[in-house]
Amino acid sequence: MSKEAIEMPALTLVEIAPTAPTRAANTTRSVFHVASGALSLAMLRLLPGRGWIIAAASAFVVAGWTMEIARRRSHAVNNALMKVFAPVAHPHERHGINSSTWYVTALLLLSIFAPLRAAEIGVLVLAVADPAAGLIGRRFGRTRIGAGRSLEGTLGFFVVGALAAACWLSVVYAVAWPAAALLAATAAAVGAVTELVSTRLDDNFTIPVATGAAAALAALVLLPGM
Repeated sequence: MSKEAIEMPALTLVEIAPTAPTRAANTTRSVFHVASGALSLAMLRLLPGRGWIIAAASAFVVAGWTMEIARRRSHAVNNALMKVFAPVAHPHERHGINSSTWYVTALLLLSIFAPLRAAEIGVLVLAVADPAAGLIGRRFGRTRIGAGRSLEGTLGFFVVGALAAACWLSVVYAVAWPAAALLAATAAAVGAVTELVSTRLDDNFTIPVATGAAAALAALVLLPGM
């Protein structure tokens, strides 16, 4: 047997390794995702006014983007931060902008421009529907529809997001169920589609912004004067 034939299996392994999935199941990240949403909802609900909410969101944004700049300027800082956030970070975030930074940026935009009820829907749908989509997609996903997503995961996103948003509107804002269900379904559908098309921008930014905007517009029609 030639030397080339002996070395071929090792070469094949090297070529295959980089194609392994980068979005493996990460229960810790999912818990962190939900906890971040809960903290954001608490901030939106409990702080005494929009000015306070904007100030709090701005503080998170400054902290997030300061760390991003520091990571670009220093390999040591990048390594240290990635070590701290290793339990909740995706591999691609080592050399890209962290999803949490994108999320707090979306939160700031919502706090400035969106009605607070719509901002809450945007935060809530991302917090519960995105992890649910990942869990359902990994467990039951069979029909691939692009960008590493599955039809089953996308439907899971829609159902979980719509149920959560409808319950929130009904319990917190006393919205009648027909209107709450329709508004929630609209927001969740926009969020699900946004997740599918978010190939360039991080979906932790695009989902809450798009979902919040959809909730605000739907409320103008479904909840006039409320």
